Amino acid sequence: MELFTIGPIPVTTRDLWDLFLTMLIVYGVLWWFRRNGLLEAALILLGMLFFLRLLSFLELPTLSLLVRYIFSASGILVAFWVAPELRRDLMKIRNLPLLRRLRGEKSLRVEVEQIIEELVEAIETFRRQQLGALIVIEGQDDLTPYVQSGDPVQMPVRAHILVSLFQKQSPLHDGAAIIRQDKIIAVRCMLPLSEKLDLPPSYGTRHRAGIGLSEATDALVLIVSEETGYLSLAYRGQVERPSPQTLRERLMAHYLR
Repeated sequence: MELFTIGPIPVTTRDLWDLFLTMLIVYGVLWWFRRNGLLEAALILLGMLFFLRLLSFLELPTLSLLVRYIFSASGILVAFWVAPELRRDLMKIRNLPLLRRLRGEKSLRVEVEQIIEELVEAIETFRRQQLGALIVIEGQDDLTPYVQSGDPVQMPVRAHILVSLFQKQSPLHDGAAIIRQDKIIAVRCMLPLSEKLDLPPSYGTRHRAGIGLSEATDALVLIVSEETGYLSLAYRGQVERPSPQTLRERLMAHYLR
């Protein structure tokens, strides 16, 4: 249906929907690139695409072919560059409610329960042995900047692995271990210290770092005191000392939200 005209060109409802959906897709792509610190790369590719269309309009076939090859090569390089971020976002898509139902919520819950039991077992060992530990479980917010501050690893979430990481003689016990989904992805990570003035004086650097990250992101942070063996759970800047059952409930809610 024709709505109006721009000079001799009629504008229909389909044209408006076409423009709206195109702008929505372009905005979404630019937002994703910007969130991952790749906005400049996206703008360069869009600029090359516009330049390519201009060359086609001006009928310059040789230069157009050269730019097309450069554009294709650049696209491949960007694909390799963003591969880790793309994998991470695809992992998040897996946990959308609709996809959970398609995969089977029961199957996902069993996987999560296994991870939780490993974490609870590790925490109990830390408490018995009075080992200090700082464990971060990523939520929806991207923790890549903090991952990059430490040493990248790819290890399953297992109690014995976590305990070995935080042994006092281990070179990896300083800093935080970061968990993404079912993998420990980095160790010895530096976290931002909380600037709260009302924290208990018994809280040291480990507690302030864990609380600081929970203030800046939606990560769930587990902090075990080396001096007392007490477990603190920090989320959104709030700190509690959960019982084993409460810890299981908090972890389950965090993984299944």
